[in-house]
Parts: sequence; C-alpha cells; structure tokens
Amino acid sequence: MARLTTRRNRILLGCDPIDMWGIRTASGTMDQAQTDHLIDQLDAYPSHGVNALAVYYAGCSGGYYDPFSPDGETIDEGHADRMRQIASACEERDMVLVAGIFYQRAPLGLQDRGAMEAAVRSVTDSLRGCPNVIINIANEQNSKNWQRHAHIIDMREPEAITALCGIVRETDPDRIVGCGGYDHEKNIQIGLSDTVDMLLFDTCNDERSAKLHDRFVATGIEKPLVNVELFDAWTKTETAGVYPEKMKASFRREVEAAVALTGLSVFFHSNSWCQDDGNRYDLAGQGAPSDPGIRWYFEHVAKAKGI
Repeated sequence: MARLTTRRNRILLGCDPIDMWGIRTASGTMDQAQTDHLIDQLDAYPSHGVNALAVYYAGCSGGYYDPFSPDGETIDEGHADRMRQIASACEERDMVLVAGIFYQRAPLGLQDRGAMEAAVRSVTDSLRGCPNVIINIANEQNSKNWQRHAHIIDMREPEAITALCGIVRETDPDRIVGCGGYDHEKNIQIGLSDTVDMLLFDTCNDERSAKLHDRFVATGIEKPLVNVELFDAWTKTETAGVYPEKMKASFRREVEAAVALTGLSVFFHSNSWCQDDGNRYDLAGQGAPSDPGIRWYFEHVAKAKGI
C-alpha cells in the first residue's frame, strides 16, 4: 500500500485522492480476542465503501486501560502488537487506520509532561512501517474528564494538543497527525495550527457535519475535516443494535453530506453496538428489535457511493 499524505483538503493514497469512510472501533486492542473479532469483519467493510477504522491505544468506554510505562518510554507489547496487527490487516485491504493515543477516562499513570511526550514518541516509533496510519493525539480533547490529567498536561488547551502533534511530526515527518473535540472554537485553533495535518472532530446531539465543515472552512482551515464520532447513537437512549428511524435518518444525512462535500469524512459511532458491554464490530442486521445490527448504515454508505 502506498503511503497516505494530505494535500490541501484531500487525503492522498500515493498520488491519488481518496475519500475516507470510517467506523469507531476504539477498544480493538483490548485483548487478542477483541482484535481477532475486529479483523474478522474487515472484508465486509470495504465491500460497503467503509475503508477506515478508529482504534485507541487506551481504549474507550467499551474498555479502557493504561498501556504506557510511567515514563512513557515503552508501550505494553500486547497493545502495541495488536495495533500493528490491525494496521497490517487494514493495509492488506487498502484501508486506513486512525490510531488514537490517549483516552480521557483511562487510568493513565504517566508521571509528568515529559512522560506524556515520550508516550507520543513511543507510539509514533511503534507505527513506523505502517504507511496507512493516521495518529489522533487524544479523544475529545475538550472533555471535562481531561481535568483528572491536567497536572500532567491539560489536553483541554489547544496549545497542548498542537505541541503533541508537533512531537509526532518531529519523530516521523511523514506521519499524518491530527486531533480535535466538540468545542468548535478550540477545533478552529487546532485546525489552523501548522503542526496539524487534519482536524479530527466530534459532533454532539443535533450538530451537523455539513454546517461545521462550512464554519471551519470559513475560518481558513484548508485541511481534511474528519468527524471521528457521529454521535447519534448513545447507549442511554437505545437498545443494543436497535436504531429508531429518526436516528437512522440523522446518520443518513451525515453520509449524504460527506458525499456532497469534498474534504469531509465521517465515522459511524454507536456506543451500544461497538462499545459498551458487547464491543461488536460485525454488521449483523438492519437495526430493528427483531433484527439488531449496523448493516443498515453500511448499506446506506454503499448506496450513497454507488457501490
């Protein structure tokens, strides 16, 4: 697989622009069974036009952990190896992996800012030889939960994020790196930074990626814009794998926006299916009580892309 690069608001695979369509599978390195389950689904994803995953070294609400030594110089070899397994499986299928480093609820034991910076270097070094990987510094960088780690580094400050992005670029100048959250004024600061290759943002409630795309572009951000969490399927409001029609319609609007707007990518996100107790990554059914699953979303992406 050729190396990923960016040019203005496009992602390039070799010399050719690609459109990135993703799914959040954030706890994919939790253990080998979880990694195997994720890899087993990968043939089904690109056949529907979904060509990217988001996985975090520190996991997500479906399972989180501290994979770093206190000084940040080493990564737990199990997590590091499983992330490389996922990257390799994606590369075999011409898929992209967005590898996230930090998760705000993880019990990080990094001892100081230098250790956190070392962890960023360790991740970047661990991914050498993986041309299809984009690094995401931190999940939801503006979350109030980052307060628990503020004595080390306050992720809620855009300057902290852009400095860590700079460490990735210093360690591996060819590696694409980005970050973001759901505070869009902070997203603008991050997106405009010279150390950031793409803006990896989130949406909440009834926010729409198309409007945010226009808002970001109007400020002068001329980089790929990636909504890594289409936040329309929250555990507290749904049964696992069941999606009311209103929720489906919201996801469909996001898909259609990404088809219409060059430089905008979206990642499907469902707490109750891909996180929570199940951490399921298979497509299963059509999202009805008698036929739970996320196949309906994948089929809509395929239809929207003309597959």
